[in-house]
Amino acid sequence: IMVSIQVEKLKQQIKDHEGYRLDVYVDTLGFDTGGYGHKMLPGEVPPTTKEGWDKIFDEDFDKAWKLTQKFCEENELSIPLDAECILCEMIYQMGFAGVSKFKMMIKALKEKDFTEAAKQMLDSRWAKQTPSRANQLSQQMESI
Repeated sequence: IMVSIQVEKLKQQIKDHEGYRLDVYVDTLGFDTGGYGHKMLPGEVPPTTKEGWDKIFDEDFDKAWKLTQKFCEENELSIPLDAECILCEMIYQMGFAGVSKFKMMIKALKEKDFTEAAKQMLDSRWAKQTPSRANQLSQQMESI
């Protein structure tokens, strides 16, 4: 039950950070985006309702959660659920490959040094592109 409560809180936090747009717009990196930060795939037809975007969000979230488990396995991370949730939001935003570039953060997480992991999160292009989100997630990591 604790896991599902935490996951629901994580979903809400991601939605809050992403913001919501019914219409498709071009994001800061030049991608067509809609809903809760969903990058449109070639040929994908955007939904015309919030319900449609909610369904896509749930699919995107489930994908990010599965990738988070894979990320932890591949990097041999045995970390608390709080830290997994932070990684999941990063993967939701940047993708598996993007988060894989955080070599020093991964090393710190392996050593369960959450303060160092938090510091490494901020030493990134991601932190410059989305500073308030990066700072908030870094503070969450530091408090583990």
